[in-house]
Amino acid sequence: MLAVSLLTVASMFVFSNAAVQREVRRLPPEVQRYLRAQQEALRRGQVVVSAPVPEVRTGSPADPYLGRGQSSPDVGGVVGAVGDDLVIAQGRPPRGGDETPGRDTPRFAPRPRDFVMQVQQSLVQVGLISAAASALLAWLFARRVAQPVSAISQAARQLAKGDLSARSPAFRGEREVAELARTFNDMAGDLQTLEQERRQAVADIAHELRTPMAVIQARLDALEDGVYPLELEQVRMLSEQAQLLTRLVDDLRILTLLEAGRLPLHPAHTDLAELAELVVRDLGDRASARGVTLSLRAEPAATRADPDRVRQILTNLIENALRHARTRVEVSVQAQDSAVLLRVDDDGLGIPADSREAVFTRFTRLDDSRARDSGGSGLGLAIVHALAAAHGGRARAAASDTLGGASLWVSLPLRGGSPI
Repeated sequence: MLAVSLLTVASMFVFSNAAVQREVRRLPPEVQRYLRAQQEALRRGQVVVSAPVPEVRTGSPADPYLGRGQSSPDVGGVVGAVGDDLVIAQGRPPRGGDETPGRDTPRFAPRPRDFVMQVQQSLVQVGLISAAASALLAWLFARRVAQPVSAISQAARQLAKGDLSARSPAFRGEREVAELARTFNDMAGDLQTLEQERRQAVADIAHELRTPMAVIQARLDALEDGVYPLELEQVRMLSEQAQLLTRLVDDLRILTLLEAGRLPLHPAHTDLAELAELVVRDLGDRASARGVTLSLRAEPAATRADPDRVRQILTNLIENALRHARTRVEVSVQAQDSAVLLRVDDDGLGIPADSREAVFTRFTRLDDSRARDSGGSGLGLAIVHALAAAHGGRARAAASDTLGGASLWVSLPLRGGSPI
């Protein structure tokens, strides 16, 4: 703003001088020589005395208020016509002036120059006032912009030091600054949420690993102290806990690789109906041991997918249903428009509507004690969700409309289509 004010004043100086020069060039040569002589005398500091001063007045038709051969009333002296439209009056000094040079002799400069000097002096005064006002406005504006930016910078420094609760105050001024503050607060909130989830995940993992390790350690101590005899049954129980521990570590590894996008997939032509039949057959003995009837309804559905990972999806879905079913679990494979639907229904208690999204997050159990006793780690459905997403599909939970319990299903693209 200050630079604009200075540029405006300087431009007015230049244009005013140019306007005067243009008007001077329009004067007769005698007047131009006179004005140049007066200017040179003033530059040298000489006194301008009562020398005859030519006055230019235009006659008809240039000036309709003056007759031909006439000039303004304030011009005295002998009037002589020069040309057709120009009248030059050999004037005298103003009344009361001294015709002899002396100490008190007044200086007379051309009236156009006096006017330009007055205008330029006014411009200097206006320029100084404008510069002061511009500087004040610029300081106020800079302070208004710098204050919220400084507050956001302070909050960023606190965040960098590890204080994830640091937030920027909300601003109602400029839209860009307010948007920057909101974006920073959103970022800080996301970081705080991620840190809380990370700490919770570490605590959950430690808790899950501690349970089988504590069982193994307690059983080994009992065998060492002679509380239990070293028999095949005790070895089998230790083996089961070791297998549970191994599976938990493997599930954590798979889930971590999936979330990082680093789990390799090997897609191939896969008939999902045949794959589902193999999985149901392998889990038939486990279902019988629990007193649950496991059935399959499948129609041909071929697609390109990693058969090992799809098998893992079906296995996790069926094992989850077996843990919660009363008497029946039903598996179905259906080909729909551009996707194939893998669906597992049970006649258990079902999943509450407000928990249907949460069941696909890690270490989530609706019945914590029962799931841990039956060998569940809380990672099976999280792996299902991640594997489905890795194949371009999705996983959902709903209420079963056939058996009355829970219905878990996964949709996978059919021959390169989009999941439903």
